[in-house]
Order: sequence, then structure tokens, then C-alpha cells
Amino acid sequence: MSSSLTLFFFFVSTFLYTSSNSFNITNILNEHDDFSTFNKLLTETQLASTINSRQTITVLVVSNGGLSSLSGQPINLIKKILSLHIILDYYDEKKLKNLNKKSVLLTTLFQSSGQARGQQGFLNATVTKDGDVLFGSAVPGPDVNAELLDSVASLPFNISVLHISSAIMINVNADNAPPGSPLAPVSPPPRPAQPPNDDDYDYDEPPSPPSSAPRAAAHGPSKSADSASGVSRINSLPALAFTLLMSSIWWFMA
Repeated sequence: MSSSLTLFFFFVSTFLYTSSNSFNITNILNEHDDFSTFNKLLTETQLASTINSRQTITVLVVSNGGLSSLSGQPINLIKKILSLHIILDYYDEKKLKNLNKKSVLLTTLFQSSGQARGQQGFLNATVTKDGDVLFGSAVPGPDVNAELLDSVASLPFNISVLHISSAIMINVNADNAPPGSPLAPVSPPPRPAQPPNDDDYDYDEPPSPPSSAPRAAAHGPSKSADSASGVSRINSLPALAFTLLMSSIWWFMA
């Protein structure tokens, strides 16, 4: 009985988990002919499978007429642009219009790819005074001009598909720019040459007379040595006489 109950809960939990993640972006967009080009590009860039593998995602889709800016672009650039339309969180129409802040920064799949540079992987979502929601690249410069039109599909809190007015482009120049390198230290400018003055020249001067100090120093030790020798000789004479006298007395007494 215990094993049967355990097996029952296992199948129930598996079913609930599968049901909560059972969305397919390709099937969702297949129901809307206006997004056929966008849907095709998601498949060609393999982004559709990436979207389906996520548990929480928001996809900003563009109708066929709003994708003219992607015409003729290389497939790797198209993938970057489309991944910028995939937000790594759940945002439906109601949540966006009730934002506490009037402008928020949203992280996209392009940012998680590691190919974005600077702010390229982020979107700005702005709520206007009229209550409209606008999307644009977080890179300084581009206008926020992609407007939220309506909701295509939503499965709280797993996937939300929102229709926007136009594709959000990437700043290609910033993408191809080489990374900045630190500036080399600036060396100070050379000092200007100074005109020569009298102190800079060596004039001939008469030779100075030889100093007697070295000679005195040379003779100093010699005189001192001679003096010490003389004192030693003088002091030795009385000692010699005293020795002879004592020897004579000792011989006489013997």
C-alpha cells in the first residue's frame, strides 16, 4: 500500500511539473499568421528550442510587416537581434502597465549568451503618461520606439508572448568596436635648453701649491717612533747598573 501511494504521488508530481512547463513557442505562433516570419526565424536560429527549455520567459514578437529591418542581415546578427526580444522573466501586459517605476531595465537572452557588450543585452521598458509601454535598447542613443500593442498568449508564470510594433535593433557599431584599452601614461614634455652661463665653464686656474700636510703626516709617525725608542734606552741604564750591583753583592757574600 505504501509503495502504491508513493508511486501515485510520483506520477502526480511529474504530471504537474510537465504541465507547468508544457509550452511550445512554435505551436503558439503557428496559430497567428502575422508572426509566421518571426516564427520561422526563431526556428532557423535555434532560439525556439532555447525558449521551450526555459521555465520562465517573455517573448516580444513582431509581425511580418515590422521585420523589414532584418531583411538581408546575416543569420548570426539576426540571432542576436531576436535574442534581444527574449526577456528572462515573466511580464504580461498587466504587470508591465502596473510597474512601480516608470522605467525598468530588463535582462534578455542576448545578455546571457555572453556576446553582448556594455548594455547591449538589456532592454528599457518605459510606461508613458498615457499608460503606453515602450521598449528600446539600453545602449545610450537609440530611441525607445517599439510599442506594446497587445498580448498574444500567456501562461502565468511561465511564458508570456507580447506583440510589439517594430523590431528592436542592436547598435552594430558598438558591437564591432574593439574593446577600449587603458591610456598609456603621458610622459612630461622635455625641458627647454637653457643658455650657457659662466658657471657652466671650467677656466684654467694656477696650480695650487702642494700642501705640506701630507708630508707632515708622513714624518709624524717616524719622529714618534724615534722618541719612544730613546725613552726605552734611557730607562734601561739604571736597571742594568742595579742588576750588576746586586750580582756583585751576592758573589761577595757567597
